[in-house]
Amino acid sequence: MNRNAVIITSVGLVIGVAEALLYRSLGESAGGKFVFKIPPPKEFATTIAVVFFTSILTAAITNGIESMLPEDKKVPA
Repeated sequence: MNRNAVIITSVGLVIGVAEALLYRSLGESAGGKFVFKIPPPKEFATTIAVVFFTSILTAAITNGIESMLPEDKKVPA
């Protein structure tokens, strides 16, 4: 895995987990006062696993697209 893939995966994981927790809290707070909560450990681990998988997928797709670009259009590593 190259450096760009690691960066994309890491950033995607952090932002994705934060987004998932925000949406979960918004759903639980629907119609009431917003309260941000971390889910129980098993649910939190599942959330991290799903977001990690999608982050890896995003990095792989990004690298695949970048490899199809001409050299002068690629992002420097």
